[in-house]
Amino acid sequence: MNSSQRESGEQNLSQPEQPEPKKQGEESGPRPERMEAVKKALEQSLFAESILLTISGQIASIPEMKGQPGLASVSGEEAWTGSLRLTAKGCLERMTGQDWHETVLSQLVHSMYEARRRDRLKRGYLMELKRNAPEDARPAVENWIHWVDYAELSLQEAMVHARELIGSHSWDHFAPQK
Repeated sequence: MNSSQRESGEQNLSQPEQPEPKKQGEESGPRPERMEAVKKALEQSLFAESILLTISGQIASIPEMKGQPGLASVSGEEAWTGSLRLTAKGCLERMTGQDWHETVLSQLVHSMYEARRRDRLKRGYLMELKRNAPEDARPAVENWIHWVDYAELSLQEAMVHARELIGSHSWDHFAPQK
């Protein structure tokens, strides 16, 4: 109510002012305040990856598991997924230092998508391993699968935050085309 309305006793009975609708593309720009959320989710994914590496070494040391179909493939994918997650982490660290060059953004997006793709391959190899594993080794393989799922879920969360961080326009520009 303004001063003239107060003095005359008038009340403004009209609708409260609505915020102006957002212009298309307004949310597509970078949002650096999302950096910590991306880093936190990626750290969780890297944590899971470190657990996966220990499980891989443990299972590979079981005599009954040596030579099982899928075991070597899982180990190979783990090397890739770990490297790709570390690459994404390095990109985020560079961006924290104000290096937002398009090649850094491209590498961030690519490494996250490729890590997710390879997580899914790894899960498929683990399912094959579980089918062929001795009965007493299956719970260990199931645990391994749960950790792969957690690593991917955390990575997916990091991807959502990273898209918000760099802006949807940049993210979509660097994302793999179907």
